[in-house]
Amino acid sequence: MLAVALAAEAQDTVRMTLDSCLSYAYGHSPSVKTAELNREAAAAALEQAWWNLTPTLAASAGADMAFFKGTKTTNTNYGAGASWTLFDGLNNVNRIRSSKAEQQRSDIGIEKSRHEVAVQIINAYLEVLANQERRQYLAELHKSAQKQAEDAEARYNAGRILESDYLLLKANLKRTESNMYNGDYAIANGMQKLRILIGLSDSVALAVEPMDDWQPSDSDLQICVDSLPEIQMSQLELKKAQYQLNMAKGTHMPQLNFNAYANYYGGEHVRTDAGGMLVNSGGVNTTLSLGLSVPILSRGQTRLQVKQSRLAVQQAELHMRQTRDQMQQTIDERLRTLQQARNTLDACQAMLQATQASYQTYQAKYEAGSVSVTDLLQQEERHMSALNDYVQSKYTYIISEMILRIYLGK
Repeated sequence: MLAVALAAEAQDTVRMTLDSCLSYAYGHSPSVKTAELNREAAAAALEQAWWNLTPTLAASAGADMAFFKGTKTTNTNYGAGASWTLFDGLNNVNRIRSSKAEQQRSDIGIEKSRHEVAVQIINAYLEVLANQERRQYLAELHKSAQKQAEDAEARYNAGRILESDYLLLKANLKRTESNMYNGDYAIANGMQKLRILIGLSDSVALAVEPMDDWQPSDSDLQICVDSLPEIQMSQLELKKAQYQLNMAKGTHMPQLNFNAYANYYGGEHVRTDAGGMLVNSGGVNTTLSLGLSVPILSRGQTRLQVKQSRLAVQQAELHMRQTRDQMQQTIDERLRTLQQARNTLDACQAMLQATQASYQTYQAKYEAGSVSVTDLLQQEERHMSALNDYVQSKYTYIISEMILRIYLGK
């Protein structure tokens, strides 16, 4: 991260791979930072739950002064006390368990937020790569169209082709130029979107590294739904609801408290008008007590809390089952989409090779004068369409596979 930051300050353009984009975003994404703050809050709540098992300590000090018929009287006292709940229906124990579940949930929440950020960045990153690859093909077509237009001008001046054919080739050159400009704009927009997603400064221009070593995976990607963050979080929510129910039931149980208090009385000081002082000696007073509190009537509040907690448990169970069904459906759809994308990629690759060979053949025939300009441009249109389909299917497959690998934790 430091190397990336220093590079960003030292130059106007930073080149980043997909992995470096993800790593940088994990440290700068607002959603990830929010999840990390939630984890800190959960850790603080767990620490407080443990502190609830300890006794409370308090100290006091007091002094008073009174005037009555010319006589001033002062009193001082100092005290310290402790109170310790020995039994509270296991509420503190269940509170600790609930806080632990919340801390585990916040840990998984960070993983979930990273998944969401990763999906956005992968889509944006590969969209840029797709536009860059498409731009390379457009440059090749523009170069070919430029040569055709130059040859057509020479032929037209020599009276060897019709004016309509000459104008068609010039228009085709303009179209390829326009496609190149549009490709440049698409790349620039994609770079801006990616830069914002990963949290780079406005003063930093971003460039991405190509994925030249990518190959389609031949292995089947099978995902266990129960290992997904969404499922684990819903399971922990159910545990928390069950602990809350136990706490609500615990309010029916007696509470046992131990109290200890020590007080030192400094004595009474009386100063008379004659300048003498009378002091009543003080002393230490200690108190120990053990108290038992048995709930008898709470005007229905305890019963209501138990009922609400039971409903919360039922809702958590329903939510967990619903989440599992939804995630199973999502994973099944992604697996089918991946297989469809692979089939489409294979078909588009074969079509690209066929249209490229056909276009090259028609180019040779056009130069030999055996086909018309219209036939040549039709083949070029087919080749461009096949090219766009291939690039789109290629990166659709890469995105689908990478997202599934994220769910696998790879």
